[in-house]
Amino acid sequence: MAPFVLFLSALFLAPTASTAQPAPDSLLLRGKTILDAGTNRGSIDSLKQARALFKQATDSAEHRALAHYYAALADYRLANQLPDDAEDQKEPVLKDAIDHLKTATNLDPTLADAWALLSGCYGQRMGLDPMRGMSLGPKANDAMSNAKDLAPENPRVWIIDGTSDFFAPSMFGGDKERAFRKFTKAARLAEKESVEDPLMPSWGHAEAHAWIGLAHMEAGRYEKARTAFDKALAANPDFGWVKDVLLPKLKKHTG
Repeated sequence: MAPFVLFLSALFLAPTASTAQPAPDSLLLRGKTILDAGTNRGSIDSLKQARALFKQATDSAEHRALAHYYAALADYRLANQLPDDAEDQKEPVLKDAIDHLKTATNLDPTLADAWALLSGCYGQRMGLDPMRGMSLGPKANDAMSNAKDLAPENPRVWIIDGTSDFFAPSMFGGDKERAFRKFTKAARLAEKESVEDPLMPSWGHAEAHAWIGLAHMEAGRYEKARTAFDKALAANPDFGWVKDVLLPKLKKHTG
């Protein structure tokens, strides 16, 4: 084949910048940035945008388990932003999260964050329909047990475990003071956690203190609640849940 023909063949067969697919790590990093911003602002649109990027990243074999985990985390954040009475909207979001987390744990059974989040999503579905407790309760417990066995020093595991205790009715084993102890442990672990790989989950520092503050506030320990909220904002000054929801709520109690 003549050199000029070879040149033309290479030119037309070579992938162009406009058709090349973004690398999975690039999608995950972009998605994490948007997810964090959306969580801080409580922006449903941003959470959906992040979820779309993570779902796109699941098409690649590289980092596929993490991509499914982050798609589920975006769903989890989205479900928490929806109104309490929007059960018809929350249900499909949580189901999507659970499907992603089942895939993530099948792809990487050592991914403790995925097991913990799976437990939390089962718990939220039980919150929508307590009658599911008989079937979903054991699944939630098994998933959390796997997470703790794999990563007993992971602060996100203890945050999610604590929220289960915090929201479950006492007749179903809920205990806000036990939740408080788990949040306190999560905060202590988050203080010393160092996540060097930017692709890996690293959230939880500010959230642990926010949950500690909420537990204090629910128990009427308002000064301690304020201290915990200040620590949450020191870790994440843009944390909208604390700035726009929890602190105003505390102010109503303290005047």
